Amino acid sequence: MRKIFWMALAVVVLAGCDKKNEDLEMPLSSSEFPQVIRMDDKGGGDLEDEDKFSFEITLNDRPDPSGEEPGGKVIPLESDVTVSFVVKDLEGFTKISDYIKDVSAFYEVDDCTERDVTVQFNSSTGKGSVVFPKGVEAVEVEFEVDEDFFDDNVLNTTERSLVVALTGVQPESAFVTYNPAIEFKYEILDDEGIHGDWELDASDPVQFAAFKSLFGLVDDDIKDLKASDVDKIEISFEYDEVKVVVELKATETIIECGQTEVVNKTVEIEADLEELETLSASGDVEFVGEIEQDYTTLKEFVYSGGFKITNKILELELEGEYDDVKTGEIKLILNK
Repeated sequence: MRKIFWMALAVVVLAGCDKKNEDLEMPLSSSEFPQVIRMDDKGGGDLEDEDKFSFEITLNDRPDPSGEEPGGKVIPLESDVTVSFVVKDLEGFTKISDYIKDVSAFYEVDDCTERDVTVQFNSSTGKGSVVFPKGVEAVEVEFEVDEDFFDDNVLNTTERSLVVALTGVQPESAFVTYNPAIEFKYEILDDEGIHGDWELDASDPVQFAAFKSLFGLVDDDIKDLKASDVDKIEISFEYDEVKVVVELKATETIIECGQTEVVNKTVEIEADLEELETLSASGDVEFVGEIEQDYTTLKEFVYSGGFKITNKILELELEGEYDDVKTGEIKLILNK
């Protein structure tokens, strides 16, 4: 009798489970979620006399079917779509057509090959569209601009910028959509301010020694430099990074895209800007970089301090810190 009871109870329980499973909604697999087209970056900027700027659209990463990329990768579309965009939120000017003169678009086949894609843009309305082809990971839209429109000889103290936003995808589909929340802001940088390339006089023994003390902290090649080996030293302040480049007199032969060229050897340091006073002839600056340690870990370095520009001369006073060692405050004098 007890055996029959337990068998009957099991049948009731299983029947209940079957009923419950009828209403159970299983989660979607990654392949069932739509592909999402988005801006590749939230911002960019270049000097006021630049003759073009661009933005890139790409796809959200998805799980790698091969498992080779644990963090995921871009899986290209299976058919072409057309992505709409708009230029808006102008700062420092009122008519798009005064600044933007033409547009083109392309994608990279490899490091040496680009293919054009169809793009349209109305400079009166600011609206445009570009084809995002199947099989590619990203498309770059490039605007040709009037290089003289913003170029002047004064330090501008108000912002000059524009915003590009995605507005739609055609044909509409359950498998492809877009992210309208990520917008690209392009800023026109003033070359009368700190942005741009500044040169240090390597023939000045005091300045050369100061430069070596400051940046030799993070680069042994700079620490061991001799002035007689140096052709040029530049510090460049870009939209979101700082580059320190020592161009040596020694040369090397490089081959790029089938072209052979003899170039000067360089020693370079790159760092991300964490703080920078813009629209001003003086202010604070801080930039941060990383150095690989034994191919396994990264260790951070920091340079912080201030700057002052007088008659196109930059006084840059910085303190470097790396691996618990500090340089103390060091002043560099640079010219545009």
